[in-house]
Amino acid sequence: MAGSSKPVPFRRSWFLGLSLLALALVLAAGALLWQAVELTSLAAVSERIAGIKPVAGAVRLLLIGLLAIFWPRLVYLAARARNADERTRANWLALRWRVTGWLLVIELVLGHNLLGRFLGAI
Repeated sequence: MAGSSKPVPFRRSWFLGLSLLALALVLAAGALLWQAVELTSLAAVSERIAGIKPVAGAVRLLLIGLLAIFWPRLVYLAARARNADERTRANWLALRWRVTGWLLVIELVLGHNLLGRFLGAI
């Protein structure tokens, strides 16, 4: 036989979980767009977006922090799924703070416009 007849619950649970996450994100975006359509002017939409920006920045920083906290567990899961050896797993673990640092730099430069604020002050 070409394939295994045993079910793969690990892959199915990931697929189901990610599918439910995608559905939740689509529903949340739809609800936000529905409310934006009900607004009467573009100025009101711009005002709401400006009000949401600090919350969105905080959520992105929270997600970066969660990635740094759960990095060892994610490496363990990825190494187990790919049947990676101990050396590969150690290399992935070593990338933890490098990835976190670069995500923080990208967030500060692009998300919080740190470069624009700095150059605007000069």
